[in-house]
Amino acid sequence: MKNMLWYLGFLSVMSLLYFVEGNVNFLWFVAFIPYFATHNANDERMEENMGKATRNAFAYTIFFGVAAIAYIYLTGSVDLFAPAFVGMLGGTLIVCLLSLFYYDRRGR
Repeated sequence: MKNMLWYLGFLSVMSLLYFVEGNVNFLWFVAFIPYFATHNANDERMEENMGKATRNAFAYTIFFGVAAIAYIYLTGSVDLFAPAFVGMLGGTLIVCLLSLFYYDRRGR
């Protein structure tokens, strides 16, 4: 589990696209840097809570994905694919983190 979370830290490299494109939105990828700290973490309770949190994030991805695809199909607007992808990725991370904080507080 610890190595899988560590790989999320490599998404922070995408923040370097700010210097190429000049788009400020790429700077949000800096938020993935703290995942490098999870490489040496070895906590069984954390792994159990992470499993529950990722299960919630997966459920969000399924429901949001179906709703987004259905909405895009019904409206016929291809321009909505990019915001839907951002909403799915960002929402998945938010649901996972909020679930993780909830399970961590509930366990104490």
